[in-house]
Amino acid sequence: MDRRQFLAGSAALMTTAVWASSVDKLLALDNAQAVAREPWAIGFNGAEGDYPPLTMQVSGEWPAQLSGNLYRNGPAKMSRAGKAYQHWFDGDGMVQQFSVVNGQIQHQAKFIQTKKFKVEEAAGAFKYTTAGTVIPNALPIRNNDDLNVANTSLLPRHGELLALWEAGSPYRLDAQTLTTLGVKSFGDKFKGLPFSAHPLDDGQGGLWNFGVWYVGGEKQLLVYQVAADDSIARMEVIELPQASYLHAFAQSENKLVFYISSCVYEEGETYIDAFKWRPELPSQLLVIDKADFKARQLHPLPAGFVFHFGQAIEKNGELSVQLCLYPNSAILTQGMKGLLTGARKTKTPHAELVTITVPLTAPLTATSKTQLAETLPSSARINRSGVMMEFPQFAQQTMSNKESAQQTSNAEKLAEKTGGASEFVPLFGVGARSDSAANSGANSNFKYEAESESGLSNTLYCIHNAKDSSQHGVDTLGDASYSAFYLGKGKIAEEPLYIPATEQHEAYLLMTWLDYHNAQSGLSLFRASDISAGPIASAHMNRVLPLGFHGCFINA
Repeated sequence: MDRRQFLAGSAALMTTAVWASSVDKLLALDNAQAVAREPWAIGFNGAEGDYPPLTMQVSGEWPAQLSGNLYRNGPAKMSRAGKAYQHWFDGDGMVQQFSVVNGQIQHQAKFIQTKKFKVEEAAGAFKYTTAGTVIPNALPIRNNDDLNVANTSLLPRHGELLALWEAGSPYRLDAQTLTTLGVKSFGDKFKGLPFSAHPLDDGQGGLWNFGVWYVGGEKQLLVYQVAADDSIARMEVIELPQASYLHAFAQSENKLVFYISSCVYEEGETYIDAFKWRPELPSQLLVIDKADFKARQLHPLPAGFVFHFGQAIEKNGELSVQLCLYPNSAILTQGMKGLLTGARKTKTPHAELVTITVPLTAPLTATSKTQLAETLPSSARINRSGVMMEFPQFAQQTMSNKESAQQTSNAEKLAEKTGGASEFVPLFGVGARSDSAANSGANSNFKYEAESESGLSNTLYCIHNAKDSSQHGVDTLGDASYSAFYLGKGKIAEEPLYIPATEQHEAYLLMTWLDYHNAQSGLSLFRASDISAGPIASAHMNRVLPLGFHGCFINA
C-alpha cells in the first residue's frame, strides 16, 4: 500500500464494524441509575458547558516575572440525554486556559467545536460511535474526522493552538479567546492525515509525526515530516511486525524511536475493544533513521505496553530511551473504563520509569513494505528505576514562544530541540503514592498495590540524571535517584509542565490538580531545582474541572 492508498483508506477504517456495530446496544452507563461512586469520581463527570473567566484565589508568592498562559486539553463532554460514555478517551475535548499575569491567575475554558461536537450539541444526544462506546442508531461515519474529539493534547503552531487527537486532523484554536477556527490543513492531498497527539520538534521549524493503518489485516505505520510551512516534506509507509497500539514516540539526535507493544489490534465491537493483550508476542523497539526512513532496526523486548516516552540519547554507539512501561495493557482496556463507573472494580498495574539501551549497529535499508527492518539479536538492556510514574516531562519537550536564556551555541540549541543531548537531564512526572507511605517516607509507595486513596496520581517526581544522595531532598531507589512532593490526601495530580529559565526567571514546574474532598481545582508552581520543598505558589477555585491529559505553557 502506498501513501495515497493509506490516506484514502483511513476513511474506510471508521465505517467498519469495529467503529459502528449494528447491534442496538444501550450505553452501559446511565446517569439516572444509582451507581455507587467514590468521591474522586467527580473528576470524570465532565462539564455541561463552557467556563466563563474567573479569577482564582492565590497563595504564596507568584513571581512577577512569570507571565503567560497554561493550556490543557482533555475529555469533558462525558454524557448527553442521560447516557454516558464507557471509556475516558471518548469525551469531547475542552481547552482550559490559566492566564498568569502579575501574580494573578484567571481561568476560562471552552469546548472545541469539532464537527462531531456541533452535530451532537444540536441534537442534544450522542450521534456517533466513539473509540470505546457503541451508540445505538449511530450516524454513518464517512472519514476519521467525523468522530474526531480533539481531546488529547495542544500544540502551539504559527501563533495558534492546535488541539490534537490520535487519529484525525488537528483543530485550530485562537490562543487568546479559545475560539475554534477550523480544521488544520496540510494540503488537499493529505486531507484527513492521521496526526498523532505527540508530534516532535524537528529543530528546523517543522515536526516529526505518525499515524497507523490496521484495517483488513494490515499493520502499517505512516511516518512523516512536516516542513516549517506545514507542507508534508517526507513520508514513508512501514510494515510493522504486529498491529500494536501506538500513542507516542521519542527522538534522539539522529533517530526516531517507537515501542511496538504486545497490545495488538484484532477484532472488537469498538476500536478499544479490538485491542487484545498477547504476551506471547514480544514487544520490540523500532529505531528509524531521521535522514532515511528506510534505514531502521528492530530490537526484541519482553512483552509490555507504553503510552509515553521521556528522553532518548545516543552515546558510545548505543541508543538509550526512557519510557513509562506497563507490564500489560490493562490500563487501556480495563482501567480507563473503570474510571467512568466511579468504582474501581479492577486494579491495574501502574507504569514504571525504565531506560532501554540498544546498540546502534549499521541498519538495513528496506526496499519494500514487507522488509520492515533489520531484526537484531536480543541485546537490549532494561534498567528499572523502581519509580512508578507517568506523564514524563523534561526541558526539551516544553514549547514556548521565547528561547531559553541559557548560554549555548546555535548547534547546541538545535541538538537540544531534536533530542541531540548525550546525557539525560532531570525528568519530571507524577505517580500514585500511597497516603500511608507518603507520611512515613517508606518506599512501599512504588508498589501498585500500595497506592493512593483514588489509585490516581498524587505525587510529583523529579528523576535525576545520576544518583547523588548529597542533593537536598534526594532519595534513591533501584537505578534512580529522585525527589518527590506528595500533594496530600484527596488530591489528584495532572501532567506537570516544565517552564524553562529565561533572563527574567528561573526554571519552574507548573501543575494542575483536583481536590475532590473540597470540590476545588487548582494549580501549583514549583522551583524545578527543588520540587521536594513544595510549591512556592498556588491558586484554587470552586470549580471541579474534568481531569485531562496534556497541555503546554506559552510565555507572554
